[in-house]
Amino acid sequence: MIKEKNRETIISAATGKEPVDILFTNAKVINVFTGEILEQSVAVKEGYICGFGNYDAVRRVDLEGMYVAPGLMDSHVHIESSMVTPVQFSRGVLPFGTTTVIADPHEIANVLGTRGIEYMVQSAEKSTMNILFSMPSCVPATDMETTGATLNAEAIAPFMQNNRIVALAEMMNYPGVISADSQVMAKIKAAHKIRKPVDGHAPGVSGRDLWAYAAAGISSDHECTTTQEALEKLRLGMHIMVREGTCAKKS
Repeated sequence: MIKEKNRETIISAATGKEPVDILFTNAKVINVFTGEILEQSVAVKEGYICGFGNYDAVRRVDLEGMYVAPGLMDSHVHIESSMVTPVQFSRGVLPFGTTTVIADPHEIANVLGTRGIEYMVQSAEKSTMNILFSMPSCVPATDMETTGATLNAEAIAPFMQNNRIVALAEMMNYPGVISADSQVMAKIKAAHKIRKPVDGHAPGVSGRDLWAYAAAGISSDHECTTTQEALEKLRLGMHIMVREGTCAKKS
């Protein structure tokens, strides 16, 4: 999103009243809105695309027919699973077209608690890609785990104010949601109070239990293993994330 303080400058460059910062020439632009591939130059000002075609420019870069496409977004990832820092993760992922990730740092939170989350957010500031976070909702994931930390609603609330934390992460404690557990509901309410979404994690939950889960204001799920399960959740207005990995097939 364009920052308001930059808007007049970008408008001026778009109209040609001042030079753009960079003009990428001889590009094949993939327009995802119309399904077209257009051969044109791309003008950039203050880090934003401000126009197409010929512009006076401070710097020109000949793409020699390379494709220009919007960056991909990964809406659910655990960076710690890669065993590298956010900075190193971005170096490995960015060249393949993913420019934004929404990471759930619940693995490091289970070990280091709030210190781990603070580290991930601070490290993301140094990254070359756009790393956003969802706040871990289930630390520990179950009462049967032995972890290095426990995050209750009071510990979570201050983090929800951080602009880099855009959601409450996957609510794995679906029995707690369905039974309206006070701590679980306090976490969900903390997100909703500042209009941030709550991601879901409800494998195999259906019928009235699913209706109760959705009624709590949980807006997504990435644990569907059958078409029928995905369709039932979709009919309730939940966003369905389709994924496949080495340890989670056809999910």
